[in-house]
Formats: sequence, structure tokens, C-alpha cells
Amino acid sequence: MTSPVFDAEQPAVEPQPEFEAYTPAFPAPQQPAPAPVAPVAPPKPKRTGVVVVSVLLVLLFGAAGAFGILLVQEKDHSAGLSKQIEGKDREIADLTKKAAESKEDASRAANLQKQAEAAQKKAESDAVSSQKCKDAAKALTEAAMAGDQVRGEAAIRDLLVQC
Repeated sequence: MTSPVFDAEQPAVEPQPEFEAYTPAFPAPQQPAPAPVAPVAPPKPKRTGVVVVSVLLVLLFGAAGAFGILLVQEKDHSAGLSKQIEGKDREIADLTKKAAESKEDASRAANLQKQAEAAQKKAESDAVSSQKCKDAAKALTEAAMAGDQVRGEAAIRDLLVQC
């Protein structure tokens, strides 16, 4: 059984009356009407749409700023690459010009070598004919020293033919 002292484990039970309450046959006195209450302001409209649109706009502006920065960086990078290409094109043009000049120099050198070879061949042939002329002059001199007229006439003919 339970003790009359409050038990924390069990909720307190209210005693139920054994008899019903008497209700009179005449109506109960009317209570005065409650005082008019100030009208309640309608609840503020929710601003979730404005908040969502604001967040989306902030994200849109952030993305636009990021893409703008990337665009500027890529334009700078592109300008730098264009300058490098222009420099390389100038180098290529210079090297092409030098190569053409080298080819011209090589062909000039080849022509000069051919001319030198031709001059050498001419000098060699002149040397051979000059030797014959020297031999004829030597024979004339010997014939004149020896006083041989027949040999001297033959040497003069050789001298005229060779020189």
C-alpha cells in the first residue's frame, strides 16, 4: 500500500468526491463581457523569397567577379604569349635572312673558286707556253753565241711561233 507521504515514483492522485455537486434550477449569474482586446496585428509576411533571391544574387556577383578576374588574367597571359610569338617570328626572319645570305656567300665562294681554278689552269698553260718560249730564246742565244746561222734561223722561227 502507499503511504500518505508523497511518493516521487507515483503521480499524485486527486481524491474524487463521493457526491455530485448541486446545481440550482435557475441560471447562473452572467459574468460581465470581457473588455475589448486591441486588434491583433496580422503576422508579418515571411521574407524567405527575398532571402533566397539575395543569397542567389550574392553568389551570382561572386561568380561574375571570379570569372572577370580569370578573364583579365587570361588576357594578360595571351598578350604575353603574343609578344613571345612576335619575338620568335623576328628571330625566324633574321635566321632565314642569314641563311639566305650564307647561301649567297657560299655560291659566291664557289664562283670565286671556279674562277681561281680557271686562272690556275690558264697560268699553268701559260707557264708551259712560256717554257717553250724560254727554250726557243735559249736556243737562239746559243746559236748566236756559236755563230751557227742555220741553227739561229730555226731558233728565230721557233721563237716567233712559241712567243
